[in-house]
Amino acid sequence: MKKIFTFLSLAFLLSQTLFAQTLISFEFLGKVSKISLEQQFFQVFHNGADRYRVTYQTMDIDGNPTIASGLVCLPDDLTKRYPMACYQHGTSSNDDEVPSNLSFDAIIPVALCGKGYVAFAPDYLGLGVSEGVHPYVHAASQAWVAVDLLRAAKELAAQKNIEFHEQVFITGYSQGGHAAMALHRMMEVDLADEFTVTASAPMSGPYSIGEVMRDLILSGAEYSRPGYLINTFVSYQYVYGNIYMSIDEAFKPEYQDLVQQFYNEEISLGEVNDELTNLLIANDGVVVPLNLLREEYVQEVTNDPNHPANLRMIENNTYDWAPTAPTRLFYCMADEQVPFENSIVAESAMQANGAADVLAVNVSSTADHGSCAFIAVLNMINFFENYQVIETLPVVATTERNAAMLDVFPNPAAAVVNLKNLPDDGLLRIFDLNGKPVLQTSVGAGNAEIFVGDLQNGIYMLEFNGADAGQRQKLVIQK
Repeated sequence: MKKIFTFLSLAFLLSQTLFAQTLISFEFLGKVSKISLEQQFFQVFHNGADRYRVTYQTMDIDGNPTIASGLVCLPDDLTKRYPMACYQHGTSSNDDEVPSNLSFDAIIPVALCGKGYVAFAPDYLGLGVSEGVHPYVHAASQAWVAVDLLRAAKELAAQKNIEFHEQVFITGYSQGGHAAMALHRMMEVDLADEFTVTASAPMSGPYSIGEVMRDLILSGAEYSRPGYLINTFVSYQYVYGNIYMSIDEAFKPEYQDLVQQFYNEEISLGEVNDELTNLLIANDGVVVPLNLLREEYVQEVTNDPNHPANLRMIENNTYDWAPTAPTRLFYCMADEQVPFENSIVAESAMQANGAADVLAVNVSSTADHGSCAFIAVLNMINFFENYQVIETLPVVATTERNAAMLDVFPNPAAAVVNLKNLPDDGLLRIFDLNGKPVLQTSVGAGNAEIFVGDLQNGIYMLEFNGADAGQRQKLVIQK
C-alpha cells in the first residue's frame, strides 16, 4: 500500500532539498523566435524562447528519490531580469505526450517565455522519463514535481546566465488547472518561506473532485471521456491502495481486462478511452461511465460518505483554502469535459475562507473544452501582465555580458573566493537562486578577496558592475 502524505510531512521532505541540486541534465530543443511567436499569437512579445528538456530529481509517491522530466524555456534576451512562470499541462493521452517532448501543451510555456518569463512545465510523475503509473489528478504529487522543476529551472537559468527574481506566476489548463491550484496551495501554505506567489490563474480545472466531478459520474450522465473515470480510479488505487479490494469488485466483467491492461501500462489512456467508448456504445447504446462499475460498488460509494473512494476524492479537492495572491479561475460555461461548476464552487469556498482577491471568470459562454483553452490562455496572459515585473540589468550589452566572465577561484568555494583582474572600481553582488542579493560590497580594480563563509551550500551568481564594464560568473558554495 502506498504512503499517504499530509502537507506537513511533505513540506518537511521538500525542505530537506531546499539547497540540494535538483537539476540532473538538460538538452537544447531549439529556439522559437520573437517574430514566430508574434505571427502565431497575433500579439506583441518581448523576446524569443530557448527550449530545454530537463531531467531533475524529485520524489515518488512513497517519498523516495526519483527522476522526472519537464520543459524549461529561457528568454533569449540577456539584458533583463525575469519572473518565473509555471504551466501545468492538461491530460496526456500517452506517456510521451508531454511538454518536454514538445506536445501541443508546450506552446503555452513557450508563449509565456516570449512574454518575459522563465517558464517551465513539468511532465508529472509517471509521464515523460518518469516510470510507473501516472497519479492522475493527485494534488500533492502534481504540486511537488512542479516545485522541484522550479528549483531545477533556476539552476539551468543560472548556468545560462539568465537573471530571474522572486516573482512566481502559476497557471495550468484542465488537469493542469487542478495541478496549478494544488501548486499554489503548497507554495502559500507549506513553502511560504521559500516562495511568494505573485498571481495565479488556474483554467478550466476539476478543482472539486469530491463533489462536482463525483456527482457527474454518479448521476449516470452521458460523458465522452470514460477513460478519465478509469484513470482516476486506477491512479487513486495506485496511490492509496484501498479504493477497491480488486478490479473485480469495482468493475463489470466486460471491462475488467481493459482496466487491468491500463493499470499494467500495456495500453495508453487514449487507447483505453477509445476501447471503452466502443464497448459502452455496443453494450448500452450510449457512453455513460457509470455503467463501467458494478451496481453493488456504486451503491456502496453512493451511500457511504466514508467509503475510501469518497474520502480520497475529497482529499484531492484543491479549492477549500484562502489564497493570498490574486487568483483568477478562467472557465467556459459550455465546457462539456470539466463542468464550469468547479470554478463556481472554488470561488465561493475561497471567498468564504477569507480570500480577498479570487474571482471565477467566464471567458466564453459557447466554447467547449477544446476551444476554451486558447481564450483562457489569452485572458491569463493579460491578467499576469498586471503584476509582472521585468527589470533591466545594469550592464553594457548582451555581447559584453557573454564575453566578460569574472575570474573566480576557488570554485566551488567554502569560505573565501578570490577575484582576479577586475577592470576598475565597482560594486560586487552575490545573488541566490531566488534572485535575492545575499552579499554586496565595493571592490577596487585588480584583485579582491571576498568572504563567503556565511552562505549556505548551493549555486549563486556573482555580478560585478563597474563604470565601464559588467561581469558575471556562477559560484558554487560547497563546505
